[in-house]
Amino acid sequence: MSTLKEYAKRAKERMKNGFWEQAKAQLAQEKQVAATLGISPHKIAEEQHRKLQRQIYDYDGFCEEQEFYNKVVAILTSTETVSNPLMRLADQNYMAKLSPEQKQAYIQKLASKYRTAVERYNRLHG
Repeated sequence: MSTLKEYAKRAKERMKNGFWEQAKAQLAQEKQVAATLGISPHKIAEEQHRKLQRQIYDYDGFCEEQEFYNKVVAILTSTETVSNPLMRLADQNYMAKLSPEQKQAYIQKLASKYRTAVERYNRLHG
């Protein structure tokens, strides 16, 4: 299917499913939380705008990022003590095929993504 047709199909699904109403409600809720935490509502709006933009134009990347974030949240909210969250998040089959230098670069990239996800979680959950 062509990219234009995919975008149109997804746009139609968003309209049918009340995507924009949910986005507006979520923005209002996040602004309220931000106001109680002393965070600029403008900053929250910009962050949501970037998130929506990525969700719309880079759908596969967005879904992958959300899946990763959900794994991080599961680790952070678990009652189990996780001593090495990066190894739990890493793709072991992929890592087995990498050279030592590539493994190190992969772990560094994974650590950066993990740090970003933890900061996002802390921002949203105080």
